[in-house]
Amino acid sequence: MKNKISMNNTKMNQKEKLMGFAYVFLMFAGISAVCCLLLFYYNSDFLVFTQKDFAVTKMNRMKEYQVSQSRAAASVDSLFNKINRFQPMVNAVYEENDITFMINELANNYEQHAWDARYKSFSHVSLFYTMWFSDKRELWSKRDNIIRIKKNLEDCEIGLKNKKNDLTLSSRR
Repeated sequence: MKNKISMNNTKMNQKEKLMGFAYVFLMFAGISAVCCLLLFYYNSDFLVFTQKDFAVTKMNRMKEYQVSQSRAAASVDSLFNKINRFQPMVNAVYEENDITFMINELANNYEQHAWDARYKSFSHVSLFYTMWFSDKRELWSKRDNIIRIKKNLEDCEIGLKNKKNDLTLSSRR
């Protein structure tokens, strides 16, 4: 009987040893995981990878801006030439529409990238060309009105001279 009791205690001890081993192993794994997490999370070498990703993203955005800027440069040059050659006295609605379309396309380049302050220059350039275009049309309209008023004044002066001549001729008779 004593033999049975000692065998029972041995089995119990093996179960306790197994449970103790599992407990210690789980504690070791948990503490190791927390330490590794803290080590890698706060380690500056680990943050270098995110800084590199940020630098790569920033470089890609700079490249995208340069491409957009080079595409817009050709558009800005042709827009400048079109507005400079624009003559409002020639009734060319298609040319006005083309200029307006190009100005809106330039402004749209900013609206698509409004989060980036560098694209604000596209908005400023489009506003400048819009003002220049409208000023050119308004200036032509005012000059045309002045020419028309001068012509009407000359016609009135000629008519007044003719009436004076008619009056002096009729008073002599």
